[in-house]
Amino acid sequence: MLVVWIAWVFALLYTCLQGYYLYYWIKTPVFQSTSDNPVDIGTSIVIVARNESNNIQACLKSILKQTISKDRFEIIIIDDHSTDDTLNKIREITSQQIQCYRLKDYPEYIYEPAYKKSGITLAVDKARFETIIVTDADCIHGENWLNTTLEAFIKSNSVFQTGPVILSGSDTLMEKMQEAEQLTLMLISASGIRSGLHDIASGANMIFSKAVFKKVKGYEGNYHYASGDDMFLIEKMRTAYPDQISFLKSAKASVYTQGKKSWDSLIAQRLRWAGKNKGLKSQVIKNLWSFVGLYHLLLVVTFSTAVLALTPWKPFLILLIVKWLADYFIINNAATFFKRTDLIRLIITLQILYFYYILRLSLAMLLGRKGDWRE
Repeated sequence: MLVVWIAWVFALLYTCLQGYYLYYWIKTPVFQSTSDNPVDIGTSIVIVARNESNNIQACLKSILKQTISKDRFEIIIIDDHSTDDTLNKIREITSQQIQCYRLKDYPEYIYEPAYKKSGITLAVDKARFETIIVTDADCIHGENWLNTTLEAFIKSNSVFQTGPVILSGSDTLMEKMQEAEQLTLMLISASGIRSGLHDIASGANMIFSKAVFKKVKGYEGNYHYASGDDMFLIEKMRTAYPDQISFLKSAKASVYTQGKKSWDSLIAQRLRWAGKNKGLKSQVIKNLWSFVGLYHLLLVVTFSTAVLALTPWKPFLILLIVKWLADYFIINNAATFFKRTDLIRLIITLQILYFYYILRLSLAMLLGRKGDWRE
């Protein structure tokens, strides 16, 4: 029957894709620090914050506890038109390492709607050091994060490096589903960069040199997209320096943030993420995401037609079982590496929830819903 053959073809392609990612994840070397001494180079840590009064102090305190000498790094905060108590929360932390600028005071840097890109560009120009690290105001950083990131960046001879962003504090199944998805994304990011198939970066944990940022002209040509400060930059870096892009595979280099607490906020965030893909020059990511989306659509169609007795259950079961098996190996490897093995026993439950999530996201896209404002 034709639908059975279609199911087998998609199942085979999906297995090959996940196997490809798993292979290159294993091939990506784990970074091991070879020195007990802190790296002795200057670094400017950039944070663009908007309405982050609930998070900014915890973020700054975690950065100030880094093992690097305090005179070797500065923290540049760009306030992106906050309407809450973010600025006062920043000022309550007395440290000469913190420099804070209000984006609205520098209108020559503002390109609507790309406020985060505008803020990063302003921060790079204000930076005292050559090495730039970008992170987010809602992230917590382990005490070895900065030293590990810098040491790996130097030893890899990279011009752009991205590192792990892990979700923590998951209480509900919806949050645990996001955590598993994020771990999978970290594995895919590392594999894509290692193999050269595609580049995915996170604006919560990326490092580059000021000179190279200037050489690729920063975000010039990308300001008409609200999001994508990470993806557009790594794409430009790859074009200019094809052999000097890296993913830092190290749990010590992870930054930690929390997932969304409601379905509406989660869908809005994902719609924003999807929006930036339109501006990428590479078609690989778009094509792969389209394939995965089509795979889930087939799951829905084959399930619906089986319920209505229009087709047998076999095509649906082929697609479902193959997906669950392939995803198990991906999540198992990522969760084991980042010491989140408690998620493994929930894989089947989370897969069912993920199916619901994909349905809601697909419906939102079909209805033309827009993403949230945050970058």
